Amino acid sequence: MIQWRYFWRRRSNWLALLLILLFVTMAVGAPWLAPPSDPANPQPFKSVGQSIQRTPRPPSSENMLGTIPQIAVLPLFGVSPGQDAYYEWDIYYTLIWGTRSALRFGLVVTLLTAVIGITIGAFSAYWGGRAERLMMSITDAFLAFPVIAALWVIHRTLFSQVFAFFPEPETWSWWEHLLVEWKINPIMLTLILFCWMPYARMTNTTVAQLRQTAFVEAAVALGASGTRLLRHHLLPNALSPVIVLMARDVGGMVVLAASFVFIGFGGDIAWAIMLVAGRDFVVGRSGNPFFYWWAFVPIALALTLFSLSWNLLGDGLNEAMNPRRSR
Repeated sequence: MIQWRYFWRRRSNWLALLLILLFVTMAVGAPWLAPPSDPANPQPFKSVGQSIQRTPRPPSSENMLGTIPQIAVLPLFGVSPGQDAYYEWDIYYTLIWGTRSALRFGLVVTLLTAVIGITIGAFSAYWGGRAERLMMSITDAFLAFPVIAALWVIHRTLFSQVFAFFPEPETWSWWEHLLVEWKINPIMLTLILFCWMPYARMTNTTVAQLRQTAFVEAAVALGASGTRLLRHHLLPNALSPVIVLMARDVGGMVVLAASFVFIGFGGDIAWAIMLVAGRDFVVGRSGNPFFYWWAFVPIALALTLFSLSWNLLGDGLNEAMNPRRSR
C-alpha cells in the first residue's frame, strides 16, 4: 500500500513526476510541437536539406537544435535515404518524436517482463515442492545467461532473414509479417525473454512469506480456493516491491536498448539512432568535444533525464511503500 503522505514530502518525487509529465506531453503533442511532412504517416526523422560537406549545421531559425548528416538507416526504422542522398536530419524533430518510441518501448517491455515474472514467481511459490524448485532453477539458468549473447543469437537466427538480408515482403512468412507489423525488433524480444527473472524471484519470495501469515491461513480455513487466494490475498500484497522495480525498469530498459542500438544491433529507438549518427562528431575540430555540441548533447540529455525521472519515481515509491525503512 502506498503511503502518499510520505511520497509527496520529497521534492525529488515532484521532479520525477514533472519530468515524466514533460515527456508524455512531448509524445502526445508531437504533431503540434514538430509537425510532420506527412501527417498520415509520421516518421521519427525529418530530412531538411542536402549537405555535401557532411558536417552538422548549428541551430538556426529554421532548425531550432541544428541538423546532423543522416546515416544509411535500415528500412525497419522507417527511413531509406538511398545511396546518393546527402540529406540532413532535424535534431529538434527527432527529439520530439523520439519520445514516443522511448515511452512505447519502455512501457511495453517493462509490462510484459513483469507479467511473465509475476506469473512464474506466484505460481511456483504457491505450488511449492518440486514445481517450485524446477521453475526457480529455470529462472536461475536464465539469470546466468548473458543478455548480449542472447541478443546476438536471436538477431542471427530468428531475425536474420527480416533484419539482415531484407527480402521482398511478398516472400515473408506469417511470423515475419507479425514481427514487423507489431514493431517487434531483436532488442525488444530479447529483453522480454531475458529480463523477467528479477520479477519472478521477488514475487516468489514475497508469496512464499505471505503463505505463512495468519490471514492466509484463515482464508484457507474458510474454504478459499487456490485461485481466490492468489487473486485476492497473495498477489495484491506481493505487488508493492514489483511496482517499485517496474518504475525503475521503464527508464533502464530504454537506456539498455539504446546501448545495444549504439553498438550496432539495430532497433527502433529514434534517440539511439540519432546518437549513432552523432558519434563521429563528439570530438570536433582541434579536439574540442563541444565544437558540435548540438549533434549529441540534446539527445543524450533527453535520454539521461528520461532514465533519471523513472529512477527517482521508483525511489519515491519505495520510500512511500516502506516509510519505516526510510526513517
